[in-house]
Amino acid sequence: MAPTPHALPAISTLSQRQQRGMDCVHCGIVLTAETAVDLGPRRLRIADHITHWFPRACRRHPKGVTS
Repeated sequence: MAPTPHALPAISTLSQRQQRGMDCVHCGIVLTAETAVDLGPRRLRIADHITHWFPRACRRHPKGVTS
C-alpha cells in the first residue's frame, strides 16, 4: 500500500515559485538541491485534464508539517 501524501496548502494559494518547487510550499524559503526535501508527486485536476505537480519543502517541513 502506498503511503498517504501529507496535506499541503492549496495550490491556488502558492506562488509560482512554490508550485515549481523552487521555494518551500510551507514557508516560502528559497530551496537549493542541498536543502530541498521532495514531497512526492501530487495529482492536480485542471478542467477535465489530470496532471501532476512536484512540491518540495525545506528541512524544517520535511513531511508537510507546518510547525
